Amino acid sequence: MISWVVLANTYVELKLDSLRQKLDELYPSQFLPSRLQGNFAVSGPAAGQFLIQCNVAGVAGVFMLNSIRGSYTEFADFAEAIADGSLRREVESQCCWLSIDLVHMHTTHDDAYRFIGQVLAKLAPADAAFLVHPARRSTIVFDDDIRRQLANGEQILPSPVRPISPDPPRR
Repeated sequence: MISWVVLANTYVELKLDSLRQKLDELYPSQFLPSRLQGNFAVSGPAAGQFLIQCNVAGVAGVFMLNSIRGSYTEFADFAEAIADGSLRREVESQCCWLSIDLVHMHTTHDDAYRFIGQVLAKLAPADAAFLVHPARRSTIVFDDDIRRQLANGEQILPSPVRPISPDPPRR
């Protein structure tokens, strides 16, 4: 699974037009004017959910973006892998999350992670606190340096810069 999740205490309210605007700021003239072929974004079946098709070189793929009010720990057990109790409680206290998942790969994993990272860096609220790699159950602190690395398309996971939880042992 190719996915990252940003945990925060601020809900990111996205409408289709504002999402297209943010995507077009990242990839000029690629998402505006709105279209249904090539590069596009459409609303998903639930509020805060969007399907994004991107054919931009170096960041291609089809992605699902979710902006959710609620604790991510209600959907995934990743926090159980955090050994430090105070950090685990801080992670569990975050009441909103923003995720982007690869739905269909066009080129490479690196391209998918680059898109996911750049869009999360653009959309994550100022109080974004943690970045989660759900498949690896890895969680790192989301700070200005991580935001910059994501925005620059740098690969930061699965080798976290500032780990707060080791990967769980493989069984």
